[in-house]
Amino acid sequence: MKLSFRIGVSRYEREDQFQELLTFLLRHRNCVDELTLFTEYWHYGYYPLGEFAKRCDILKNRMERLRFHGFRNVGMNMLSTLGHMPEAWDWLPELPHQGAVGWDGKVSTCSFCPNSAEFRTYIGHKYTMAALAQPAFIWLDDDLRMFGIGVDYACFCDTCIGIYNDGHQTAYTREELVGVLNSPEGKTHREHWVQQNIATIESLLQHIAETVRKVDPRIELGLMTVSLNISTYTGADYEKWFSALRSTKGRPGGGFFDDAKPFGLIRKAHEVNRQIAHYPEAVKDIQYELENFPYHRLSKSVHIAMLECTVSIASGTNGVAFNALKGEEGSLAEFHEIMDAIEANKPLWTAMDRIAGNYVNAGLYPALSPLYEARRNVNSGGWFEPISVDNAPNVYVLSEIGIPLSMDGDRSCTTVLSGTMAEGYTTEELLAMLSRGVLMDGKTVEILTAQGLGDYCGVAIDRKYDNGVYERFSSDPMNNGFAYDNRDARNSLSKEQGYVLKPLYDEVRVLSRLISYTNEDVGPTSTIYENALGGRVAVQGYVPWQLIHSGVKRTQLLRICDWLWNERLPVVIDRCLKVVPFFKQAEDGSGWLLLLLNGSFDETGSFETKLRIGDAKGVIYELLADGSSVPVAGAAFESSKGEVVLKPDNIGSWKFRIFYQM
Repeated sequence: MKLSFRIGVSRYEREDQFQELLTFLLRHRNCVDELTLFTEYWHYGYYPLGEFAKRCDILKNRMERLRFHGFRNVGMNMLSTLGHMPEAWDWLPELPHQGAVGWDGKVSTCSFCPNSAEFRTYIGHKYTMAALAQPAFIWLDDDLRMFGIGVDYACFCDTCIGIYNDGHQTAYTREELVGVLNSPEGKTHREHWVQQNIATIESLLQHIAETVRKVDPRIELGLMTVSLNISTYTGADYEKWFSALRSTKGRPGGGFFDDAKPFGLIRKAHEVNRQIAHYPEAVKDIQYELENFPYHRLSKSVHIAMLECTVSIASGTNGVAFNALKGEEGSLAEFHEIMDAIEANKPLWTAMDRIAGNYVNAGLYPALSPLYEARRNVNSGGWFEPISVDNAPNVYVLSEIGIPLSMDGDRSCTTVLSGTMAEGYTTEELLAMLSRGVLMDGKTVEILTAQGLGDYCGVAIDRKYDNGVYERFSSDPMNNGFAYDNRDARNSLSKEQGYVLKPLYDEVRVLSRLISYTNEDVGPTSTIYENALGGRVAVQGYVPWQLIHSGVKRTQLLRICDWLWNERLPVVIDRCLKVVPFFKQAEDGSGWLLLLLNGSFDETGSFETKLRIGDAKGVIYELLADGSSVPVAGAAFESSKGEVVLKPDNIGSWKFRIFYQM
């Protein structure tokens, strides 16, 4: 378990700033395992090398003095390699080498083309200077990407188009290549283009690794990755990238910058876990990035920040990189409170990592292929759409109603296919999903039907309605206790289609029907079916990922997910509560850890949580906030073969409880 602190330039640049920082760190040294000094203040890609050399002289001095005072693990974060965004480009020197070029011919004012020979020479000098400052490590920030670098999608300069033409025996101009990539028939070219993006980043990382290790092979390199939900245009081939960098340090990215919408921390935890699931086995040092960019103290409460870190450890990280000290404003005195809280939480986080650091998360897998952008279907002119900046896929809402999620598709028994996510997978991959358990929406049925896989869903799409319909639960035993109740998600406001499903086989069970506001039954909208592959498929045709927080809809979805998992859903919470489960289990079933987070401003009161834990035996413990453990009293749980029922008496508002067995 590692606690790292990322230090902004204006906290160390002048001597008086550094003295204040040193005094501050010495006061809190018990919670400081690693220190990372930023190389730049700005996210602009170009730093004149003469000026950067001066910065490196300061960095070397500060790192040496920090080591002298007992902070042994001190390195730097190269904030800009390619460059993140057009920030301060009006004030700094223009890019001296080829800027990244967008599909529309726009040239980035802030970020370089990564294939430019002149840039490769420049960045080699920059990393050489950084390495000569003798850091223990150098982190590469998340501008190692081919989207959102001053142009939405890069790079379409003459060099990059020439690489494509040479590799595929073509002779496209930029306009011609863009036309092919934007065409419905251009799938092969889109796949080739994304593979070129993967290779471009791989080559750049290899160049940086060779440059640094020529100076000192002992310097560790770390790679920050980007949330896959923002875009998979770059390809996200972590196996190749970490191997090229020869890195065992990873920092999964994602946005949760303030606590105005606290559920953002849950969604970021899922997105972090998704990246970790694709990391190579060699990546052992995985640090969560605690952010409140642009670092205003009141953007995020100390309570939420500590809760966020705790959840991140339950999601697969074994360290936290705190940006708390990166802020460029005010005295460090206002940060004593968060440092005291970090020190108080360190025993808890250390214990979580000791108990379950090697366990894997268990739950439904919300599908998103790293090659989604390479494979998805495109209507004419539709590939270069605006980049999403929402780090929360709609299906993450399932965790809000108590359904456990996991981002490891290989280990999950049930997959969630939403929207156009199915387009990111091959027919063979989809058949593998359909042979297990799949929860899907109406759009997915359309896609699978077009690929000749509709029979395995058990239904076809009959009609669609964009307003004036609601859902009525059927008398199927799955709806026992709320048959003929209604759910109105007002799809006229959400703009979501309501799908009428046509059962293809008598064995299809109808769980809900679509009803018009004039009380006309227009047909089935929710079904379950066991297909010829032996898989179980549930289709939710009516607003499946919004407004599912009623007691009856939550109960129906929980029962459906349990059915999809062959009645072995890992976690089942008995009451209608906003309790989010994070469940981790040893691969051999010998132990488990469960974090239950109350994501509500109401206390929970008592409730029951059923765990399907295989053959794990032994004492059940509760892990307390101070890192100590106490056995759970017999009255607080029941145990039978393969199951444990925990009975927490209460969880406070936006608080958690942790139970484990090992």
